[in-house]
Amino acid sequence: MSTLITIDLDAIEANYRYCSEQLQPARCAAVVKADAYGLGARKVAPVLERAGCRQFFTATHQEGAALRSLLPEAEIYVLQGVTERSVGAFCEHKLVPVLISPAQSASWAAQGRELGRALPAIIDIDTGMSRLGFSEGELLELASQDDALEWLDLKYVMTHYACADRSGADLSSNGKTREQLDRFNRLRQLLPQAPTSIGSSAGGLLGRAFSGDMARLGIALFGGNPYQDEMPELMPSLRVQGRILQLREIGAGTSVGYGATFVARKSTRIATVGTGYADGYPWSLGNRGIASIEGHRVPVVGRISMDTLTLDVSAVPEDLLQEGAMVDLIGPDISLEEVAAFAGTINYEILTRLSHRARRKYLGTH
Repeated sequence: MSTLITIDLDAIEANYRYCSEQLQPARCAAVVKADAYGLGARKVAPVLERAGCRQFFTATHQEGAALRSLLPEAEIYVLQGVTERSVGAFCEHKLVPVLISPAQSASWAAQGRELGRALPAIIDIDTGMSRLGFSEGELLELASQDDALEWLDLKYVMTHYACADRSGADLSSNGKTREQLDRFNRLRQLLPQAPTSIGSSAGGLLGRAFSGDMARLGIALFGGNPYQDEMPELMPSLRVQGRILQLREIGAGTSVGYGATFVARKSTRIATVGTGYADGYPWSLGNRGIASIEGHRVPVVGRISMDTLTLDVSAVPEDLLQEGAMVDLIGPDISLEEVAAFAGTINYEILTRLSHRARRKYLGTH
């Protein structure tokens, strides 16, 4: 394989410990949906558990069931909640749903009534995201029903910020965030008293007022910046490298790649690297991306192909250029956030699009 993805498990563990310290006395839960943001839940989740994490979130019950096979004793919460069809799987794998609608709460309560015991759950309140969760009207309806909550063992009440990725220094005064927090604190009074879970990586790292009793951290654990500018003291955990397949000299006027979108103005040395959009390197980085060869930053020229990309390596010393050499596409000289910015997207998308076709290597003692 010509693409190598290296994941540093020690860095992920260090990030968890750092976030846990920053969050005290709140708890730090790990969001490991989408295969731990593309880094591999089978490797990442046990490391987080050994570091002290006891609470995990997945998006779907299928992800939760797979995680249960790795973590028999962990608390596993499912963000998309439960349906009538998935109730059995939740009970079998001891998963806890994040209830997002009246239909879900009714279905889960009915299962509790059938079993003769209240079942654990989180209730999600929509405070301004307009995505998932109970609206104010739905929450009022739930609270007004005599036995609606009797069969729910409420572990947490949660919400999700819409604008928490703005600068950490400005978030406390951010109008939207403050409005959501105030709305949440008002609406949760309609429910039985329970611990709170408010912040994800961005909001959570601001402290107890914004995280609640348990913060749900994802991108920060994996070394990504949850903010648009300021970077917390996190360790990068990802390196993506591609192998040089061929080196060639092209003359002035010669085009490179599909669509002839790059035309050399002078004699140019081109390196063709065996990484393309099928490996997770975005097509949008054509003529925009940057790679690094032993600290020498070089531009991507031409379009990204399915299996290859091309670099102008004219400025790289000859002794560093050879077929078979590895080129950094994300790494010490090119951050995940920089790649995302060049691609016109966010670091989350770059991570979750990493292809399983690429070879993965895990560093660390775990």
